Amino acid sequence: ILYLFSSSAPAYSFIYISGSVEIPNLTYTNDLSDPTSPKFLLQAKAIQNYLAETYESSFLGKYHLKSVVAAFSDGESGLRAYFWNTFWAP
Repeated sequence: ILYLFSSSAPAYSFIYISGSVEIPNLTYTNDLSDPTSPKFLLQAKAIQNYLAETYESSFLGKYHLKSVVAAFSDGESGLRAYFWNTFWAP
């Protein structure tokens, strides 16, 4: 028995871009170091929604697939959120 698997390259590529944003009116607390804590999940969702809305209203909107907040830290003047974005490119 001979099996032949064939796959053609997709007509698009995925692009991953990471970054961080500082939110001056929020402060870092220790429960934000646990990615399973309710506070982490709630704050991450709020920032992910903000990023999605920002991209949707720009020319990148049709290419933006998702944003994921991966971590938080204490910033210079507020809460710093570290995230990565996934885009697709034709």
